[in-house]
Amino acid sequence: MSRALAVVVCAGFFACSSTGGDPPSAVAAHRGDPGAAAGASADPGGAGSGGPASTTPSTLPRGPLPPAVASCATSLEEELALLKVPGLSAGIIKNDKLVCTAVAGMANIEEKRPVTPDTVFTWASVSKTVTAVTLMTLFDEGKFELDDGINGYLPFQVHVPACPDAPITFRQLLTHNSSIIENETKGVYADSYAPGDSRVALGDFLQNYLVPGGRYYSSSGSFANGCPGTINSYSNVGAGMLGYLAESITKTSFDDLAMDRVFVPLGMNETSFRLKPFDLDHVAMPYKGGSAATFKPVGYLGFPTYPDGLLRTSVPQLARFLTMFMRFGELDGKRILSAATAKEMRRIQFPDLDDTQGLIWYFDSFGSRTKVLGHDGDDPGITSKMYFDPKDNAGVILVGNGEWKESAAVSLMEKLFLESTKY
Repeated sequence: MSRALAVVVCAGFFACSSTGGDPPSAVAAHRGDPGAAAGASADPGGAGSGGPASTTPSTLPRGPLPPAVASCATSLEEELALLKVPGLSAGIIKNDKLVCTAVAGMANIEEKRPVTPDTVFTWASVSKTVTAVTLMTLFDEGKFELDDGINGYLPFQVHVPACPDAPITFRQLLTHNSSIIENETKGVYADSYAPGDSRVALGDFLQNYLVPGGRYYSSSGSFANGCPGTINSYSNVGAGMLGYLAESITKTSFDDLAMDRVFVPLGMNETSFRLKPFDLDHVAMPYKGGSAATFKPVGYLGFPTYPDGLLRTSVPQLARFLTMFMRFGELDGKRILSAATAKEMRRIQFPDLDDTQGLIWYFDSFGSRTKVLGHDGDDPGITSKMYFDPKDNAGVILVGNGEWKESAAVSLMEKLFLESTKY
């Protein structure tokens, strides 16, 4: 889901102004993230459940990045004008390794900084795959069952008004069948976006959004008019809840949990859900606009439900995560997930509701590749795709620091998958 809201233009890291006036009603699009509105409140109000403080290091250890690989034959320079973004980065995975990368354009126009293979991008809803894997490491440890009700793991209670006695389960959250939806009303979910890392705790926002009496609570805006497990509605708030459940179970902040269980074991040395530890000279600036003459920097935005869309990493490092999942949970002797759990995440869970949806990961198609598994994302100044074909384990990753033309991005994905057959 994405939104058409006020454009946010930032001349610098904390200097933002809205150029679109009051945000209009949202327009549903595809499986991405919501748009942004400037000026989010620093505190959602009400009694909050908060969450454990993050111990993510103040500076990420740059360390050795994944080794350089060959340049892909597919030229991204020719694609920039077609996709209408300032910069692009891509990679192809084959035979359990990253076989080539491709880059084009500018990571930061104002600083005249080009995209390089190790440029860090924000990945929008592709982030949800990492969130799901992080949570499922706890499933492997027997910390919960997929069909458990979530209220047994939370410091507050969540009830769907249409069916107050029907529990929301982990499986329903992982398949967007929980009846938790985004409230598109001005001043609610969209206005949680703000420059930098959100100062609103994940748990505080969720409690205020989902519990009667909370500042953002709305029986009709926060929930679908139907019972959990009966309605399919893509939910960013629901994905944020997955991260908070992981926090509640472990008493560890979600960003630290992902660092400890996924990023460090996989050698993803410059990866985080938080902006603070990054050297911003190494991070691509997101941009609005459809041409070189109209590109405007959005700034580096954050929001409370960061597990649903604020993964920041480079293509080569994300390739290690994707390769791990392609290999059913293991890479270079490091097992992140059990093979059985990785298989369950690939399985279509509720075919009568959505015949493409596994546990967060879902099936899509690109040309002759009719059943590839992965996720895409879009957010203010960000678009991304990460997919692999289980038939031959060819994987393609593509990200831009703008809001690309979808048909052109699909065409480019088809070209990259075609190139994968040559390796």
